[in-house]
Amino acid sequence: MHTTNLNTTNLNTANSPSRIARIMLTGQGAEDPDQLVGITAGELLEWGWLTAELADWLDHADQTTRADFGRFFSGLRDSDKTALFLAMISQRIGNLLDGDRGQP
Repeated sequence: MHTTNLNTTNLNTANSPSRIARIMLTGQGAEDPDQLVGITAGELLEWGWLTAELADWLDHADQTTRADFGRFFSGLRDSDKTALFLAMISQRIGNLLDGDRGQP
């Protein structure tokens, strides 16, 4: 099995509390983590909405939620930067699906 170390964000995957993050960042279960995969436009749109909603929720989170977020990511992630990153992801997904820009 071919695995690629995608640990470019200083997230220690071995100690990550998220099983999903460990799988995604270590390439476990993927023959080729760089392979192209097909995604339907509807599913991509749902992902865009989800990331936008998470960004908005995190951007307006109270101090208790922000403290929980910091503990969960052991200080490796900042809630404000994560909210901004999620907003950027949702915007890029929206741009891919924007019919006015000539995209399929």
